[in-house]
Amino acid sequence: MPHSTVAHNVTIDGRQVDVASLETIDFGRLATKEPAEVEKLLNASKMPGFFYLDLQSEPGKQIVTDLPDVYALAEQYFDQPLEIKMKDFRAGQDGGFKAAEHAGAFEMLRDETTQGKHVLPKIFDDSATLLDRFSSLCHSVNQTMLSCLSDALRLDDGSRFENNHRDGKPSDSSLKLIYEPTRVKLADNPDTTHTDGGTLTLLFCEQWGVMLEHPETKTWAYIEPKPGCALINVADSLQSLSGNKLHSCRHRVAQLLDGFQKRYFVVAFLRPEKPV
Repeated sequence: MPHSTVAHNVTIDGRQVDVASLETIDFGRLATKEPAEVEKLLNASKMPGFFYLDLQSEPGKQIVTDLPDVYALAEQYFDQPLEIKMKDFRAGQDGGFKAAEHAGAFEMLRDETTQGKHVLPKIFDDSATLLDRFSSLCHSVNQTMLSCLSDALRLDDGSRFENNHRDGKPSDSSLKLIYEPTRVKLADNPDTTHTDGGTLTLLFCEQWGVMLEHPETKTWAYIEPKPGCALINVADSLQSLSGNKLHSCRHRVAQLLDGFQKRYFVVAFLRPEKPV
């Protein structure tokens, strides 16, 4: 049965908030394609299209081990003066640094990384191995989930999702470091409601930072950070490729309370091949 997405209210500093109840999928069991775990993945991808992925056992354990170092790199990078970060800006191109009001992002395109064409910022000179490993592991996790979903939907060889996500074919898959601090006033938090345009999104954030819209009731709920787990969501391309069997859920960046606080998101995007 689909998992209920609003489980309970919690009170934080006197404020009651709805918290989403999401399924937790064990990646170790998914990697060996245990039927019960694959079925859980399918159900969560249908409704609500968001779930936790537990990476605390092999083969995902290295991601959890590396994650604190990746957060530290993100902080070092975004603490640099704007004029330094702007050296990584690419006008009219994907990848590199992008500035936004009170925020910013640095994106490493997988194609450039695997082809040895990506020039990392100088501050990452000693961390290229870490970033390459982390990016590759996250990409592998996304590809494993994609294969399991093809199995669960009993797709024939010609219809499998992997056919649109072949290694070595051009795509915009990437690893992105995002700086999105909380605002001094909760009321100043902008409305960022959207769906993701790719295939699968694998996200890490240590703080409360995401809300989802219940696909059926259209009510909103916060997603609680869960240590040792990535937050996964189905994106638009996968909903389309599945014939709308899988759901790309509306969501937004959010905060619980007033008060400025640094906040970082580490996100691996799996995106389909580019048309020839």
